[in-house]
Amino acid sequence: MNEKTNKFTDSCSNKFRELANLFKEKNKQYGDKDPLANFRNGAMLQYGDDSREHMYETAKSYCLKHVAHVFGAGQTINEEKISESLGDIAVYCIIMQYMVDNKQATETVKPKENGNEY
Repeated sequence: MNEKTNKFTDSCSNKFRELANLFKEKNKQYGDKDPLANFRNGAMLQYGDDSREHMYETAKSYCLKHVAHVFGAGQTINEEKISESLGDIAVYCIIMQYMVDNKQATETVKPKENGNEY
């Protein structure tokens, strides 16, 4: 590899580590009982249930807020908060990938009503 390629890969690798640390810090804020509590609560508020599909849609909505900021009128590479929003988008994408890869883990167990599951 040449020097430019090394700087590029080193820079990207460092950013991945920074984002992993940011994710860990933010995740602590949500508690350790339910790692998807933020999305579960958002799905309950927006859709009235916390199915995996609605938690996924909620995560997309959270991500979209940052996408709108990045693509907003007048936003340029020089905008102060662009880097932060790009990092948030990356983290939300990884969380959504977790949801897709672990569909069964994100399912909630519905209580039985009159002997039937709903």
